[in-house]
Amino acid sequence: MQYYDQIMLEYYRVLNNAWKTEVKDAAYLAIQMLSDMPRSEKVSKTQIDKLMDIINTQLGDDFASQVNEPTKAYIDRCIRLGLRDTQVQAPIKASIGLWGIEDQHLSSTIQKQQIFWLGNHFDADIRQNFADVLSKAIDQGYTKEMLTETLKQQFSDIGEKSQAYWQGLAEHTALRIREFGRLQGYKKAQAKYYKLVVILDDRTSDICRALAAQDKVYPLNDATEVMDNLMALDTKSNSLDDARDYIKALAPWVSNDQIVYNNSDEPIGVSGAHTPFPPFHWKCRTTTEILS
Repeated sequence: MQYYDQIMLEYYRVLNNAWKTEVKDAAYLAIQMLSDMPRSEKVSKTQIDKLMDIINTQLGDDFASQVNEPTKAYIDRCIRLGLRDTQVQAPIKASIGLWGIEDQHLSSTIQKQQIFWLGNHFDADIRQNFADVLSKAIDQGYTKEMLTETLKQQFSDIGEKSQAYWQGLAEHTALRIREFGRLQGYKKAQAKYYKLVVILDDRTSDICRALAAQDKVYPLNDATEVMDNLMALDTKSNSLDDARDYIKALAPWVSNDQIVYNNSDEPIGVSGAHTPFPPFHWKCRTTTEILS
């Protein structure tokens, strides 16, 4: 787990540091543009559009470009880690750990999708906040000084909120990709089934306690079919919202209302459809193990 935790931490730092840099640059450029305006002039729609272009470039394209290469390396390492996990579980299959065409294709596909998520993070998750602030500036006749102070607060807010977001994303991405590596290894080992390995302690969610209580055996074919369909996502033709809907339909997380409890209020199972492999919820720690 130490190596796994280390690469998660490294990737979090890459994302968080790159984001802070781009937020700082976007703030500087936007406020510099405002400082060039005449003192008493009120902001116009043309100026607002230029501000949005600056912010969008810095927090969209430039951010994605800055984290492109580290993201590719991170994904490769997580898949290789999953393959190594499988080789430990099935040491007789020495070829599991060898990096082949299918492994490279899996890695390349995930790399493209991850850059798609990162490049569209601003546009889908943050842009509207800036658009609302800038629209208000026009409606209420803000001067450049008023808008400058408002933007300083806006940039400060997204900077402060980013740390938890990037940490969660790094953890979630590492778990999902490592599981993809394991599933790839299970295919190489010609396994037919796998089971869940749930960490049971005071941090374990009721969702994972319920899955542990079920002690279900999962067919590998079902899992690899879901994985293949997830990898077939067309990031060139879909918006971020469409991509999210596609993934939720294929591999939905387990919701709290799916948990089945016994008379002692203990979680004993999960009802309804859900993804057949981890993560089952945000910050999930459950993994899988091969069954020969």
